[in-house]
Amino acid sequence: MPDVPDFVRLSLVTKRQDVINFVEAMCSDEMELTIVSAFSELNTSKITLLLIDASLFNDFNPESLEYGKKYSSFSIFILPPDLSTHVLNYVETNFNYSLSFPINTDYFRAYCFHVINLVESSEKDYNFEKPLNQPVPASFDGLFAGNSNVMQKIRRQILEASCTKEPVLLLGETGTGKTTAAGLIHELSDRGGKEKVAVSVSTIVESLAESAFFGHKKGAFTNADYDHKGHFETADKNSLFVDELGLASLSLQSIFLTFLDTGNFKRIGENIERHADVRMIFATNANLGKMLKNGTFLDALFYRICDHIIRIPPLRSHKEDIREMVRVYLGDDIKITDEAMNRLEEYDWPGNVRELNKCLRDAVKNCNGSLITTDSIEFYDISFPQ
Repeated sequence: MPDVPDFVRLSLVTKRQDVINFVEAMCSDEMELTIVSAFSELNTSKITLLLIDASLFNDFNPESLEYGKKYSSFSIFILPPDLSTHVLNYVETNFNYSLSFPINTDYFRAYCFHVINLVESSEKDYNFEKPLNQPVPASFDGLFAGNSNVMQKIRRQILEASCTKEPVLLLGETGTGKTTAAGLIHELSDRGGKEKVAVSVSTIVESLAESAFFGHKKGAFTNADYDHKGHFETADKNSLFVDELGLASLSLQSIFLTFLDTGNFKRIGENIERHADVRMIFATNANLGKMLKNGTFLDALFYRICDHIIRIPPLRSHKEDIREMVRVYLGDDIKITDEAMNRLEEYDWPGNVRELNKCLRDAVKNCNGSLITTDSIEFYDISFPQ
């Protein structure tokens, strides 16, 4: 759980009584709440944490949007259930912290304290010798190219994550580029000289999970015919990328939590305590919020790994970046007609950037490496006949 301050001052900006009722019901004794109806009424010198009703952005008023950006570093955006899709997408794209209601009181308090801790320790463990304005390498096939707000935010988050040793959690649909983002974070970090260690939870046999991550001593169990280094030990002074975290059982989640707390472990079958310096990067396409609510994901693990969450959106939500992605992928030697580009931009890309890359690879083959036309482009219908 995040550290709990003795006393915090919250300010809520809203014009809605239902939002006021919600926040007042959530606040505990150590929280002093001030409510204002406009940003101009705020006294930020007396605020520990700011709560902003996202419905204030319903009309996309430039002044409200500017205040939102100005205060975003120490704000949580409250998302009422009737919030429009456009405003919801805007908040999720441009801001780091948000809460939907209804939620339970414990989660509200824990999340507030978590954000407060992040704000207070925002400079902790960062390597400021690494410039945050360095470009994300174009060698990753253009997956994170583009000038939309969401792509600029993701590139910034990747660079920020590469400058710290804290765990990173990558969220997004299948094919959005989570594995590529993990590779970028590793390569841009001070551990980038080594090839990162990667493992998918889907390949872990439940009964052998401890052995897989902690390792084992010869003879520790049947068929343990030799000493075995686990993933933690193998990734010492390196990055460990754990994909498909949402498939992890509660016992495997406990293994991650135990290691993250100290970096210490024992191989199965021996009493020697070992230590490994591992930078953990997790990824999942699962809905962890739903898993937390139904008890299939450990609260303690979530709070331990959520300091750096990078949400990678589906390609269909930022099609304006496709043109630049295609340009970076094709380089200078291969051209594409306007008609073919328009066709790429009109498609919804259920397989996200992974599907886009495959489409472009095949288009290059079909056009014999010179000019891509609409005839060179093939989409893949994966629906089944009824």
